[in-house]
Parts: sequence; C-alpha cells; structure tokens
Amino acid sequence: MKRKFRNIEEIVTRLVTIAILSALGVVLMALVQFPYPLAPWLKIEISELTTIIGYALYGLPGGIAIAVIKTLANMLIRGPSALGLGDATAFITSCMFILGLFVTSRLKLFKKGLGFRVIAYVSITIFVAVVMTLLNALFITPTYLAVFSPNPKFVTCFDEGAIQGVTSYLTGNKDVEANGWLYIGTIGYIYGPFNLLKAAVCCLLYEAIFNRLIFVFMKRSPFFKKYFVGSIFTKKEEEVNPDLVAAEEQTQK
Repeated sequence: MKRKFRNIEEIVTRLVTIAILSALGVVLMALVQFPYPLAPWLKIEISELTTIIGYALYGLPGGIAIAVIKTLANMLIRGPSALGLGDATAFITSCMFILGLFVTSRLKLFKKGLGFRVIAYVSITIFVAVVMTLLNALFITPTYLAVFSPNPKFVTCFDEGAIQGVTSYLTGNKDVEANGWLYIGTIGYIYGPFNLLKAAVCCLLYEAIFNRLIFVFMKRSPFFKKYFVGSIFTKKEEEVNPDLVAAEEQTQK
C-alpha cells in the first residue's frame, strides 16, 4: 500500500513540474524577447530553456510534453497566429532541441565532464540552426510573407514567384533578379546567425544557471533525488553492481 502511495506522489510531482515548466515557457515566450538587428520581425526568445530542463528531468516524454503544452497554451492565451505559422515554428524548434538532446545524451556526452558537454551544446546549436534555417528557406518565410497578402495561403519556395518575392523583401530591393543561389544566400545570411544565436543562448543559460547551480543542489537533496529521476540522475551502467541489485530485489520479495 505504501508503494502505491509513493507512485501517486511521483506521478503528481511530475505532472505539477511539467505544468509549471510549461507555464514558465509561455511567460518567457510572451515577455522575454530581444530584437534581432538583421531582421526586425524576428525576436530572440528563450522559452526553449524549459524544454531542455524538462528533458533533463524526465527524458524524451518530459521534453515533448512541455513543448506541446506550452505551444497550445500560448495559442489559447494569445490566439493562433495566421495559419498557425508562428506556433508551428515554435513547436518545430522545440522538437529540434529535443532531438539534439536525445542524440547527444545517447552518446553520454553530458556525463563525461564539461568539455564533452560543450561539444554537446555546440552540436545541438549547429543542428537546430541548420534545420531551422533550411525550413525557413523551404516554407516558413515564403508562407510568412503570403500571410500578409490578400489571399493568405501555405507557400513553399517551389511555388511560382516565391523566390523572387522573398528575396526582394529580405534585401529591400524590388528590382533584384532573384535566383536559387541568391535566395539561399539571403536566407542563410539572415536566419543562420539568428538561429545560431538563439540556440546558443538557450544552451548557455541552461548550463550556467540550471546545470551548474540548481541541478547541483537538486542532486544533493533527498527530496529531489526521490522524485526527479530523469536523465541527469541516471547512474552510469558501470557504476551499478549487479550483485547488489539482485540482492535488493530478493529482499523486496
């Protein structure tokens, strides 16, 4: 009976923590934004920090849950953006962070010291920046501009006139003769540094504030070690003595 009660406590604690992190993510999306000089319509926001924390605490399910909840909550509070483009972009960005964290954590880079963590952060930053810049070139930016046209619709770079329209808008030159290479170069020039900067800031804040301060305290606290059993508290396989585990299981029986 005692074991069942403890399971309920763990479930409730996880649900409450995910809800709090999701709410914090919505607040960060709405209030903590910094202008990006190369493109005034872009804002650097750090709500992905809560997604990273959720993954660190509860692994893949925790990170995905926070990404979904904070996106839906933002849509309910502020209303869905035109064609849901902004909300979809925010969710895709969260998923890219989660995927990067999943791969680097599988390689155990976060358990091998600061140098390997830096490698993990750099890898995640580059991965997120490259994928999001490519997606901006593929459909995000063309659709963003089409939203403000008399006939808002989903647009890709393969649609007629999309490359010309986007290149003209981004360069501020309506007479420019756009082609594929100029289009890719313009998108990369504007969105590449933006995505790199955003991902790097989120990873830096996570390492400096949470991993180096808050999580150190959590790992020393019996309460937090009891309930927060995510990837940051998982013991290395080589540290687990199979004889002790078998003896413990026999005792429980």
